[in-house]
Amino acid sequence: MKQVSRPQADPLPASGRGYRHVCPHCAQPLTLHDLRDGDQGYWCHPCGCGHRAGDPPAQALQPLPQAG
Repeated sequence: MKQVSRPQADPLPASGRGYRHVCPHCAQPLTLHDLRDGDQGYWCHPCGCGHRAGDPPAQALQPLPQAG
């Protein structure tokens, strides 16, 4: 019998608004750069690693503290 698969919940928010981009390895803030192919990417200068802006790992997004 064939099992019905449920759609997986996306671990990333629909928008990056309200989140800060940090390195998943060292938790330092990432800087946004334009890439040669016209896309954008985030880069960690201390670690020397990064990811494309449209494909962040889930650990790279941390909620901003709520002002209030």
